[in-house]
Order: sequence, then C-alpha cells, then structure tokens
Amino acid sequence: MAVDISLKDQFIWVSNTRHLALLDFAIDVGASIARAEDERAFVERLKAFSTSPDAALAFDLDACFPTIAEKKWWARVSRLVARRIYLRQLGNQDDQTWQPTTIGDAYVVARLLTRAVQEVELGWHPVLDDPGEADTFAGGGIRVRF
Repeated sequence: MAVDISLKDQFIWVSNTRHLALLDFAIDVGASIARAEDERAFVERLKAFSTSPDAALAFDLDACFPTIAEKKWWARVSRLVARRIYLRQLGNQDDQTWQPTTIGDAYVVARLLTRAVQEVELGWHPVLDDPGEADTFAGGGIRVRF
C-alpha cells in the first residue's frame, strides 16, 4: 500500500514503510534540533500524527503544518533528514540500498514545504546546521560570471 504525501496540487507516492521511516526520521531529527518551545510542540504534534490511523492513508503537509513557521521548520528538518542519511548518520548502515530513494523522498518533501513558504516569502530557503559546509563541496567557494 502507498501513502500520498501532498501539498495543494503537488504530491508524491511512497510506500507505507518508507512513509513511516520518513516520519520517524523527521521526529528524531526534529527532536535533536528543537530549541524553542514551539519547535518541541511541532515535534509532539508530528509524533501524535504518526501514531494516528490517518498517518497510514495520506500525509497532507498543509493540514499537518498549517502555519508558515511550521512549514519553515519542517522544510529545514526534511533537508537535514536527507543530509544526515547521505552522511550515514541516520538509518540502517548495514544495508544502504534504501538510501538514495529515501534521500530523494526527504528532499522532495523539503522542496514542497519550501515552495509553499516561497509563495508568501520570496527567496526564503531553509538554513542547515552548517551553512558554510557548501564551501567544502565547491572547493572554497562558488564563482559566478556574468
């Protein structure tokens, strides 16, 4: 059986197993970075959703994360889930066959949420743990010519 992860007219289908894994990863990562009371409340609401019967049917991101603040926060968490899987800090490392598609699914969720925020705040993007990390991948910086 598959679960529809959607936001307005955009959606992806994932297996129930993948959906539950993404929820668990988001809860774990969210709990690890939550600093403010509202962020801890976001995590608790997702925990409650993940154990409800509705979680097995569909995941309407707009309904679960109704405010811009929640969408921003969960976009950041979803990007961090993808990054931590890639860095092998999250999930089963004995079997890595699941990693590429799970990274992709987490990234798509982050993009859905980011786009929803950008409809209200143009140019907004989630800030990750270490924004300077991009320098290590770009060899010290990104050069743009006009």
